[in-house]
Amino acid sequence: MSAHALYGYMKVRRQRKILRRKWYLFLFWVFLVWYADCLPKELFNDSTSTVLVDSNGNLLGAHIADDQQWRFPESKNVPYKFKTCIIQFEDRKFYQHWGVSARGVGRALWQNLTSGERVSGGSTLTMQLVRLMRKNPPRTYSEKLYEMILATRIEMRYSKSEILKIYVSHAPFGNNVVGLDAASWRFFGRPANQLSWAESATLAVLPNAPGLIYPGRNHDLLRDKRNRLLKRLRKIGKMSESEYRMALLERLPEKPHPLPNLAPHLLQKCIAEGKKGQVIRTNIRSKVQSKVNFLLDNHAQLLRENGIFNGAIMVTSVETGEVLAYVGNVVSSGKEHANQVNCIDASRSTGSIIKPLLYGKSLESGTIAPSMFLRDVPSRFGNFSPKNFAGTFEGLIPANEALSRSLNIPMVHLLQQYGLTKFHHNLQRMGFSTIRKSATHYGLSLILGGAEVNMFELNQVYTNMAQQLRFQQTSPLYLFPEMKEYKSEFPMSAGSIYATFEAMLDVRRPDEDNNWHMFDSSRKIAWKTGTSYGFRDAWAVGVTPDYVVSVWVGNADGEGRPGLTGVQAAAPILFDIFQTLPIKTQWFEKPESDLVEVDVCTVSGHRPTENCEKQTKAWWPKGSLQTTACPYHQRIHLNKNGQRVNSSCADPMDMTHANWMIVAPDVEEYYKKHHPLYLPLPPFLQHCEGANASNALSILYPDPGQKIYLPVGFNGEQQATVFRCSHSNNDAVLFWHLDGQFVQQTSEFHEIVIRPEIGKHQLTVYDTEGAKKSVWLEVVAARKEIN
Repeated sequence: MSAHALYGYMKVRRQRKILRRKWYLFLFWVFLVWYADCLPKELFNDSTSTVLVDSNGNLLGAHIADDQQWRFPESKNVPYKFKTCIIQFEDRKFYQHWGVSARGVGRALWQNLTSGERVSGGSTLTMQLVRLMRKNPPRTYSEKLYEMILATRIEMRYSKSEILKIYVSHAPFGNNVVGLDAASWRFFGRPANQLSWAESATLAVLPNAPGLIYPGRNHDLLRDKRNRLLKRLRKIGKMSESEYRMALLERLPEKPHPLPNLAPHLLQKCIAEGKKGQVIRTNIRSKVQSKVNFLLDNHAQLLRENGIFNGAIMVTSVETGEVLAYVGNVVSSGKEHANQVNCIDASRSTGSIIKPLLYGKSLESGTIAPSMFLRDVPSRFGNFSPKNFAGTFEGLIPANEALSRSLNIPMVHLLQQYGLTKFHHNLQRMGFSTIRKSATHYGLSLILGGAEVNMFELNQVYTNMAQQLRFQQTSPLYLFPEMKEYKSEFPMSAGSIYATFEAMLDVRRPDEDNNWHMFDSSRKIAWKTGTSYGFRDAWAVGVTPDYVVSVWVGNADGEGRPGLTGVQAAAPILFDIFQTLPIKTQWFEKPESDLVEVDVCTVSGHRPTENCEKQTKAWWPKGSLQTTACPYHQRIHLNKNGQRVNSSCADPMDMTHANWMIVAPDVEEYYKKHHPLYLPLPPFLQHCEGANASNALSILYPDPGQKIYLPVGFNGEQQATVFRCSHSNNDAVLFWHLDGQFVQQTSEFHEIVIRPEIGKHQLTVYDTEGAKKSVWLEVVAARKEIN
């Protein structure tokens, strides 16, 4: 070969060598680029179970993942015992290698070649993580090489502790259980950080062959593998001899445990609110939740005999506003009884459960004082004629007793006095979002169950009342610890709240008499019940300085049942729950800055006049100072025969003077039945002025026997009419009744607007002196008006 040809050959050879180097360098850079981005941003995108835990991380319940695997979201840490076990069993050099163990791969290759079959994979934990990430592809040498490359990349991205956390969160444990957290609950019924050495070793050997062995399958093989691992732990000094011996004696689980199901309705609520697949930490206390579930289930067994299948309970902390127990329904009642319905969020008729709110606002506004008389006689409010539950009437009853006994008629009178529109606005300000319609839509029945509320908001209102009294500020109810806190004031004064709770103390407890408070062991609980029309809803709410407990019992489909009342169905559950709660504070401190000590007429509950002979001291909310002085005790004059006289018929020197309780004639009929010491007003001496008091009273309209034609409006509603009366005494107070039911009280201008039904009626008017006038009338429908 000539020198020129040799030079050309060498030149081409050099060029090719340079080209190969460039090509190799290019391939190397391509590999580096690929290697840098060979891992997905998230190693796993599998669906996860929705996990609900209490304030201490204890499992309340879980919902299986979309692929029907029990796969909890990734663990935040790996317990020491399990970490030790899994490393000693799977990868003893885990902290020394960079994803690939050359010794392990070489040993596996030698074993496979000498045996003629694949008997070992030589995979590190990191390489196993790659296989899990790639959904366990076929085992080939090329696949093994690919796993090695990805394993080294994982080691560069994550720390050893992060790799271990990811692995144990996605490792298969047999059956349909994935991840350590799910496995510890499914196989041992408790969290992984509470597992023993033997239990941790049992779980550590499962990912190696999850389809071959797991609790309930190949029991002996599983025990042998566990014991070999325990022996290894003893050998390297992780366990003492006594611990080792005790661990060998521990029994293996026979089958998976059912997961806790303490708050299924809260779990479903969280899923519906977009928290699916997350670990949801709540403020629930699992011990309180368990006790409440147990008590509700016990009572539900008795209630089912009466065809009552559903119930709900909430327990909240007054101090923190945290929800300690959330039971949305009776779990054991079966799907055929709508047990899946979350009755805490369901809107239900209030019954009498909001009467304390009206009582408190009436104290604050000066409409009433705590023990001031309210009328309790048959009454009519337009076409609305409420009845007391027992069907009896007191005539007059102290306001606090009307609340504690939950009498309907006095409370409707109170709502009329306080103002329907004002109270309707108060309820909305307090936080009842379900009261959306106008005040006129509900009418005076608002106080007797005409509106609907849900338990969560009801519990919040009573919790806010207790917070306002204890801390002078309120907070929302906190189901979750991450909720943002804010403080506000409840729209009711502390003094009015205190007086309301004091009245609620006197409610008669179920199956007890009113002497319960004489026993030192009895705790003070302000409580109230409610029963909706048709016996569809039974409510009970109890308040202490530490807790608020709300109970609802009924049927989710709205079916009413006899005996479904707050006292009989809900209150027993309420008091059983309070028996399980610790007593931290005996009772609320008296808010003396918002209370005033006053003299009170012992009988009427009003501020006394000089005619009130029996007086006592009482603490009133400041607003109650606006109430009137006692109108019932008046000074009268008597002759020696006990007849009433005045200067027109008797010498003042011959008169005796007495302070007498005078009530309206319509009230007296009922009042004297319950007060044997009550003395009716003596009659006037015949020829005295005022003896013929009935002549001073006259009904101007309608005339006796008159037919009144009332048109029916376009909306089908009967139009109203105006009845008129006159009295010779300009200061007279008149009491109007229609068909024996009290309608209205008038003074100065004696007119009432009324909408009587079609048919015959008797109108009766009384004055305070006992005068009475009655007329019969007939209401006839005229033709419909076209507006």
